[in-house]
Amino acid sequence: MRIIAVVNRKGGSGKTTTAVSLAAALAERGMRTLLIDLDPQASASLWLAEPARHKRLEDTFIGSREPESIARPTDVPGLEIMASSNWLLTAEQSMKGNLGVAVMRALQRLKYNWAFVIIDCPPSLSYLSVGALMGSREVIIPAEAHAIALPGVRAVVAEMRRLQSSLNPSLFDPMIVACRVNRTIHSRQVVAQLGTIYGELLAQATIRDSIRLPEAADAHEPITRYAPESGASLDYRLLAEELLARGYLHEMEPRRETRWWHIFHRTAQIDPTERRAI
Repeated sequence: MRIIAVVNRKGGSGKTTTAVSLAAALAERGMRTLLIDLDPQASASLWLAEPARHKRLEDTFIGSREPESIARPTDVPGLEIMASSNWLLTAEQSMKGNLGVAVMRALQRLKYNWAFVIIDCPPSLSYLSVGALMGSREVIIPAEAHAIALPGVRAVVAEMRRLQSSLNPSLFDPMIVACRVNRTIHSRQVVAQLGTIYGELLAQATIRDSIRLPEAADAHEPITRYAPESGASLDYRLLAEELLARGYLHEMEPRRETRWWHIFHRTAQIDPTERRAI
């Protein structure tokens, strides 16, 4: 089971569009896929289903409910969703770092019912996003083909490097995906700059800017069903193929754990009342 966090600290980068469309493209290929919506704005949930009832995520992250028990089927065969909840917003304010730990532990408890788990993270490097990065092995960073998007990519890569050196050494280097690519010279220059800076981390597949994508969201269908012959649908299918081709990495590298990971994981198991005394 490959767990992939889709992260960017900037809104409008194509993060939710990539999470939903890639999950649908993988399911179309016969890969049973779970989409987890960790964004309190619930855009992915509104796209494919509807936000979850308040208590369902709360019972999963800080209670005894198993994560897979709240996964619901979508209209796409082979694609299920763990919908967002407005509880995430209040939990992030009240639980802070403990929420990141709860997310990590929930991902660790997932049973191997899916080939892929795609996580749509909030448009920020929040506790929810960091928790997803600690519980994942792969990361996709969607980057809008605009110069203003470059600092956001740089910030996510820097946060990943910090986690790779401490709490999650098994985290692979990210796949950066150029999104909202159009025919302008500026757009092509930004894609070229991403290639110069990040080299092989930049995916070969690029996602063109298309009105079909917001139309698909409005129709509550992934692009692969709403406009299966469109260029944007083809782009996400090519991205899914590229992602599948990288599967050999998992066969080559076993999960690694550092002393810091053990300390963090041990602390995460301690009751909060005891943790204050440490």
